[in-house]
Amino acid sequence: MSDDAKANIVQSVLDRKFSRANSQFADMMRDKAYQSIEDFKNAFKYVAVQKLQKKEADLTKKQSDLEKEKKELE
Repeated sequence: MSDDAKANIVQSVLDRKFSRANSQFADMMRDKAYQSIEDFKNAFKYVAVQKLQKKEADLTKKQSDLEKEKKELE
């Protein structure tokens, strides 16, 4: 947030324009909240661990089924 916006809020309070100061403060806090959410989202990368584990389990099951069929054919 720029120093001008903060100065405007303080000046509005000093001039007893509380409604204006309140709306400016709300805008400032909303912008900070949205920026924080975006920063948080960009900081992490989603990895589906459960899906990978399920695929690995399916592959091992298929391999064991193939080995059983191979033994039966021998």
